Amino acid sequence: MEDDSLINKYKWIGISFLVIFSFMFLGGIHIGPLSVRMVVAYGLLGYVLWRGKTDYLPTRGMQLYFVYLGVYLFINLLNLTAFSPVFIKDLIAVHLVSCIAIFAFPRLFKTEASIRGAYIVVAFGFLLDAFTTFLQYNNSLLGWTIGMSINPTQQDELGEIQSVLENVEDFRRAILTGIMGNAVSNGYFIATMLPIMTYFIWDKFKLKTLWSFAMFAVAAICIYFIQQRMALAVAAAYLIAIITLKRTSIVTKIFFSTAAIIVIALYINDIQNYDYSKWGRLVNTEDELRSSTLTVLDSFISNPQRLLLGNNQNVTNEDYYIFHTLGHNTFTDSLRLGGIFLLLTYIVLFFFLCKTLIEIAFFSRCEEDFRTMGMAIGCLCYMLYSQTHSTGVQSGSIMFWTLYMLTIQSHRVRCEAIEEKEIKE
Repeated sequence: MEDDSLINKYKWIGISFLVIFSFMFLGGIHIGPLSVRMVVAYGLLGYVLWRGKTDYLPTRGMQLYFVYLGVYLFINLLNLTAFSPVFIKDLIAVHLVSCIAIFAFPRLFKTEASIRGAYIVVAFGFLLDAFTTFLQYNNSLLGWTIGMSINPTQQDELGEIQSVLENVEDFRRAILTGIMGNAVSNGYFIATMLPIMTYFIWDKFKLKTLWSFAMFAVAAICIYFIQQRMALAVAAAYLIAIITLKRTSIVTKIFFSTAAIIVIALYINDIQNYDYSKWGRLVNTEDELRSSTLTVLDSFISNPQRLLLGNNQNVTNEDYYIFHTLGHNTFTDSLRLGGIFLLLTYIVLFFFLCKTLIEIAFFSRCEEDFRTMGMAIGCLCYMLYSQTHSTGVQSGSIMFWTLYMLTIQSHRVRCEAIEEKEIKE
């Protein structure tokens, strides 16, 4: 039986903080030639090898990810881009680290206490990101210091950022904060983690529900501060899912949803001094880069070599343009990375992952395991977000695979508990 003592709880919080925070947050900090994330990952690999064979083998889409990586490597060997420093770095520092997480997480997070510890770390990360976003929007030196310490990719631009933000209007400041924030992942992170932060809302209305409403408000304000339109769309889709699927009366749904919307709208309008023009990018759908995607895609597939082998390089100006245009969708980016065969492999991987996550979400809802349900929905939110942004499963996202493995493990722990209960009965 699981040791649920206070010491055991603190132990798992510590382990979760070391592993999850390093994987999801500290990729920019280096120890010598390696990032903190890579150091922790290779340490976990040593741990897995030391502990020997695990009873938990990669399942539910993970094998397909390995197949995808095999096709990705083979195609890039054919077109000779596999020998470029950029490809090797991505393979070792991103995809290999994700594979290590897939093997190591089942060894670490296999008890209820460990999953609770993981949730606490993810919640801490969400609040840290929100706090940093608030400070950066107001051009606080503390905010930029926290952001740069987590992801120090633009240390030399700190003075320039502060100078620019001191002389721009509010919604333009929000855009710059979102793009140059260097906190965590901002829009991606907020939209993906929102279902996890608000999983109490699926339960009966209790005191904990107030936490969920508070997290919705925090997410809405952050989305306004960073002007991420897709984050707004994903958060709205999640809210609609709650209104539609939550087991409560239609009157209660309408009342609480309306109250939440009014409170958030009043707060944001207070920030804007009731000036509609300050909604900025959230109401401006023009985007020259994304609107040219179909044109660039048509030109891309009309070239037989690119169609078969992709264009996974950034040497010429044309390469950069193709990367920034096709890279803003998870499917067109996989086509760019390895051509039509990699795209077909990725389509199978993508929809199998979606199928697995939807099954887990509905099973968890029936079992009233709302924490696992929140994690599964969070993964689905990530995959939805990747339809308009450059980071996705196709690029070996550490954030996705970390959350996905926690989802699988949380689901596995619940299923084992159900089986144990049935055996006793």
